[in-house]
Amino acid sequence: MKTTSSSVLLGHVQGIPIKIHWSFLLILGYVAFINVRAGADTPQVIWALVFVLAIFACVVLHELGHALTALYYGIHTRSITLYPIGGIAALEKIPEKPIQELAVTLAGPLVNVVLGILFWLLASWLTPQGIDLENASLTISPSTFLINLAAVNLLLAVFNLIPAFPMDGGRVLRSVLAMAIGRLKATQIAMIVGQILAVIFIFKGFMGNPFLILIGAFVFFGAAQEYNSVRYTSVLSLHQVRDALMTRFTLLSLDTTLAQVRELILSGAEKEFVVVDHTGRPVGIFTRDLLIAHLSNQPEDTTVGQCYKPSNLTLSPDQSMEEAYRLMHEHQIPIAPVLENNTITAVINTENIMEYLMLTEGGEE
Repeated sequence: MKTTSSSVLLGHVQGIPIKIHWSFLLILGYVAFINVRAGADTPQVIWALVFVLAIFACVVLHELGHALTALYYGIHTRSITLYPIGGIAALEKIPEKPIQELAVTLAGPLVNVVLGILFWLLASWLTPQGIDLENASLTISPSTFLINLAAVNLLLAVFNLIPAFPMDGGRVLRSVLAMAIGRLKATQIAMIVGQILAVIFIFKGFMGNPFLILIGAFVFFGAAQEYNSVRYTSVLSLHQVRDALMTRFTLLSLDTTLAQVRELILSGAEKEFVVVDHTGRPVGIFTRDLLIAHLSNQPEDTTVGQCYKPSNLTLSPDQSMEEAYRLMHEHQIPIAPVLENNTITAVINTENIMEYLMLTEGGEE
């Protein structure tokens, strides 16, 4: 089991990393606390915790519904991460066609509906005398486990279809509207609807349910973030890489030492560099962060060739800026070489793209 600074890797499904954020432990602690305070004995507390874990297993299946449907359209998922308020499937990009986004979005709630029906049928089969619906939701026990899990899955499907970003319902609304008015305008409308609902959640939360305050805040800021992301993408798609080229740049050879890189950074404004081999072919990148990390435990005469980040990404001046930014994000590199006739004529980095965006966005609106 591998860990990062904020999450634990549980495993992979179809090559997709499944992670759990450290804050997930908070909800387990909260569930245990409220059950103990309510007078539950140890078996009841254990069943309550197992029930929470079962719910989040269903959340993973929900997110896999999104991820595997996206994969059908050729879109990969970087990871699925579980948080106390749910799961997030980090798709590499939004499907370009609204009908594809609609299919990817609906796949998640559909998984919950199917699970809800299956758990309901299984609970009915195991309880031939009939299910006591009135008392089923009072406590979690072996006899009520499945019927409660069925109910939670159906509730998750309904809740996720509330038309508020970043929940599935907001994306459904956006994809349906986008078929008629385009993605940017559709996202703006979906954002407004979502933020209105978020304010209602927060208001209701102050009347006695603090969890709604958390959900409302998540929806409010998530909606704004989604709109800004689509707006920036829309602007960047109108421009080419050549519009934001950096023609004054330094290439690092594989035998450049860390001491020499430090002097370059201290004497200029460059913080990221393209690394080339002895033929001038780009083989990777080197950054200030890498320099700091390696200087802390390696001698100054260590060469860039021993610690650079390999990358085969190269860009063309004629590519759209949106594609360039997306590719750099996917390759997790802040800078990339721009080639013409197989020769590096310029570089471009994400910081320069964002500066270009800020300087031109107003003129595009």
